[in-house]
Amino acid sequence: MTRGETELEIVDLRIQIPERFYPVRLDEDIDSDEWAASVVAAVAADFDSVDHEDSLVGELEDLRIRLLAGLNGYLTAAVYVRPERFMSLGCLLTFQIVEIEAGQDPDWFEATARELVAEEAPGARTIGFEAWRSTIAAGELVGIHQVIEYTEPGVEFGWVEARTVFGVFPEGSGDIVQLIFTTSDLAAFGDMRVETQAIVESLEVEIGTSA
Repeated sequence: MTRGETELEIVDLRIQIPERFYPVRLDEDIDSDEWAASVVAAVAADFDSVDHEDSLVGELEDLRIRLLAGLNGYLTAAVYVRPERFMSLGCLLTFQIVEIEAGQDPDWFEATARELVAEEAPGARTIGFEAWRSTIAAGELVGIHQVIEYTEPGVEFGWVEARTVFGVFPEGSGDIVQLIFTTSDLAAFGDMRVETQAIVESLEVEIGTSA
């Protein structure tokens, strides 16, 4: 059912984010370098770890700037930091509520993901893809796991990025929740599909009207 038919929407949501995930402050009055430094300081206080040559501060600062450039007012994000001996960025999590239209159901979500794979830009090649369905407390779930190899012209070596994309369809709602986990560190998860879905399964949504 769609918003126009039911006038129901997601009015609240809660999700349990594991330890070592740190919220990305997307307030426009916060400096990206100050936020990045605050995350590194928090990790240093919790773990016996250092930011080798301030590399994580720079990476987090760049990441936040990219998120702000595409900010739509509904986006929430968190970063998973691997402390180890030297800190590193393990994963970026973004999630948001998305309004859907008539016909935009779990089949549509999966089909759209497959179409996007077929339309990849030059320099990007999918080397692993799977889709699956599940039912969780918050609604019907569509999961996508994709591994992409990126190359640049004239560069001998590229890099690999993995991501899981989840669409959660609460029953009776004209909204869905979309969650995306992205990592360039393939050692960040033992089983990315299983571990990220475990986080998504903690999702709780409240359905109602905005009035």
